[in-house]
Amino acid sequence: MRRYFFEILALLLIGGSMFFFKESIDYLARRDYIAALVVMIIGVSVITVGKEMARLALVQRD
Repeated sequence: MRRYFFEILALLLIGGSMFFFKESIDYLARRDYIAALVVMIIGVSVITVGKEMARLALVQRD
């Protein structure tokens, strides 16, 4: 049961990070470089957490 929870959470986090990257592109289009950098850092952080959740799901496979 925990494995499925980690898999779903990993997919949601990796998918949610795409939102931050899209927002970063929107800020770059408006030439707001500081905001784009901050949002991009948040996106990288979210995708890193999603990667760790996916790793936990693989460990729970046993």
